[in-house]
Amino acid sequence: MRKVLSTILVSAAFCFEASLLQAQNLPSGQGPRPIAEPIPLGGSSLGNQGFPSSGPMANPQSYGQSEDAPLDLSLSGLSPSAFMEEPPLIEFAWYGSIGARALQRQKNGSLGSAYQGDGDVLGAADFARLPEVQNFNQLNPAMGWGPTVTLGFLENNHMLEFYGFYIPQNSTSISNTDQGRLSSPFGSSPPPPYAPSGFQGLWLNADTMTTTMNSAIGNAELNYRYASPAIKDVEFMFGVRYFDILENMIYSTNHSGDITTSNPKLQANYNARAHNHILGLQVGSEYNLRVFKHLGIGMMSKGSAGVNWWNSQVSLVRGDGLQGFSGSQNGATFASILEMGFYADILLLERARFRAGYNVLWAIGVAEASSQYNYNLRDTTGSSDIGTTFYQGPTLELQFLF
Repeated sequence: MRKVLSTILVSAAFCFEASLLQAQNLPSGQGPRPIAEPIPLGGSSLGNQGFPSSGPMANPQSYGQSEDAPLDLSLSGLSPSAFMEEPPLIEFAWYGSIGARALQRQKNGSLGSAYQGDGDVLGAADFARLPEVQNFNQLNPAMGWGPTVTLGFLENNHMLEFYGFYIPQNSTSISNTDQGRLSSPFGSSPPPPYAPSGFQGLWLNADTMTTTMNSAIGNAELNYRYASPAIKDVEFMFGVRYFDILENMIYSTNHSGDITTSNPKLQANYNARAHNHILGLQVGSEYNLRVFKHLGIGMMSKGSAGVNWWNSQVSLVRGDGLQGFSGSQNGATFASILEMGFYADILLLERARFRAGYNVLWAIGVAEASSQYNYNLRDTTGSSDIGTTFYQGPTLELQFLF
């Protein structure tokens, strides 16, 4: 019985294996169907039987060109990279100007320097009743002219600039002549009267009295200027400024008794001198506006603050060279220069323009020659008074870009 069951199981297994082998074999005469090509992204054509033909994908940037043309992946020659804009054009240039500038000083104080009498003035008590015929305020300082120069270098909106001007010594004076009738408080006030030996009485009942003022100004600046793209037509400046003021006042008397002749021993000069050396840091700004194609207007303001090293001197000298005294003082104090200017620009050429303007300037913390005067001839060192001086005047410049 067991033998019969084994024979049946073996026969069944053989039949099952034979059926599996027959299922894996295709009928004779039929081959495998080809696998379709993937659909290209563009530029391919369909075969005769509706299937896409094989071949390389066409260059999407070169339609109308041969499919064998190489793919151009280069960037435009106008762009340095794919992630930045074209770099700005950098401009380097020198510029400058030459011109002329004038400054007129404000008037001095009202210190009386000559009184008219009847030839009988004896001392300080008499001046209260005498009419004043001359004082320092009658001096009208001259409008002094001098050269200006500018030289600078620019790189786009950054500039480094030197600017300077010099106004040589100019002079103005007032004079009164009245034989034997002019007197001055010098040597008489305060009482008792005093004058060095050889100078007594030269300021009483004189013939001629003259006051002369001389002044000179120098300026030098080195500024960094910046034109901000965010603020149109405005430039800012930062730098250092040196300002020099030299003043000299001479008060002369002639007691010769004859206005047609002179006796040096009867003449005398009281000389007061003040020299200021101001050095400070400076900030400022300048605004320019184009009104017409060839015309622009603008304004400038700047201020410096620093130290003034000043020196004052007074001396008394007779006409024949005899020296009554000579003294001086020195000091250092805070000082400031404030300046404003208004101007018009006329465009002459592409790189040249003419500028005409007017400036006002305050010098704060300076020694003045007129402040050194003292009726008391016992004081031989002058005064240490510090004040403020105002200047104004026009400026003319020819500006050019190299």
